[in-house]
Amino acid sequence: MSGYDDRDWVADPRIGWRILLTASLPAPVRTVELADRLDALVRAEGWPARPPLTAPTLAHLYDALVAPSREPLLVGAHGRDVVVSAHHGAVDGLGLLTVLDRLGLGPATSSARGVGDRTTTGGLVTTAARRLGEVALHPPAGVSPPAVPVPTPGDVLVAAEVPGTVRAAPLVHAAARAVVRHQAARGRQARHVAIAVGAVRGQAGAGLGDHSVLLRLRDVERLDLAGVTEALRTAPVVTPPTPAPDRPWTRLAARATATGLRLLAPRLGSTLLVSHLGEVEAPHVERLAFHPVTAGGTGLSLGAVGHRGRTVLTLRARAAQWNDNGLEQLLEAVVSLLGEES
Repeated sequence: MSGYDDRDWVADPRIGWRILLTASLPAPVRTVELADRLDALVRAEGWPARPPLTAPTLAHLYDALVAPSREPLLVGAHGRDVVVSAHHGAVDGLGLLTVLDRLGLGPATSSARGVGDRTTTGGLVTTAARRLGEVALHPPAGVSPPAVPVPTPGDVLVAAEVPGTVRAAPLVHAAARAVVRHQAARGRQARHVAIAVGAVRGQAGAGLGDHSVLLRLRDVERLDLAGVTEALRTAPVVTPPTPAPDRPWTRLAARATATGLRLLAPRLGSTLLVSHLGEVEAPHVERLAFHPVTAGGTGLSLGAVGHRGRTVLTLRARAAQWNDNGLEQLLEAVVSLLGEES
């Protein structure tokens, strides 16, 4: 049974913190069978039960599944697509593959490996002080969104495919260069590009729960591909904003941390979040797409998952700032520059 309790989730409360995995199947799934397996899964984890969601279009289904919700796990179906939506406090990116398996759509396993016992950025106070200094002296680069005629709630999700395997370092390098190119086209500089990279402690398949960690690379626009590769190999794990459990001041510290994050998130966050699920073996699935969270800073996240000889890349942003066309242009720049890496 999972130990998830949404009251313990102290990250930026303005964000829904829902991560998505879309599995495209050879044929439409039987909703009754999906509902039975979902019910068994959530009961085993001690989570509230809710039947699979449906919608007239996949876009409408995404709108429903990215909306903030206290439920640890939601599942939707439209035609041949099954979309798993999980609160990041209950399930991490690789855990979405476990959910897929337990819904009867597996096996689904990833080649991704954890960061092991890598050093951290220090205690919470030390980490926060360092980040405040960064905000004051070298704030992370922003990414200028297009003019959105009618800002709307929710998120914008776009995707693209590239052939073959894409490793994390070339993806991060291409993403940083795409940000620089995007800003230059608007007559602006991208200085101090900061990229947060999702990873896990331990091995893939560790069971449901949030085993994720972040590596944070600064001034990535100054690094060549070799430099990005070395930075990913040596970057410390960012200490998460989670107070120690079972202490008298735990709840008070959680509220204080949440307040601080709410006030400072636009400047404390990174230019971009990159999260790669690795090469996934899922023989009963035709296509996979992964959308990480949008949080802090620019609210932009770049997801990747390799499957069946190709890699699906996604970009996700807040609909209040981005539209489909603007986000697709940014993703096209990542794809183009990624092609130059090979």
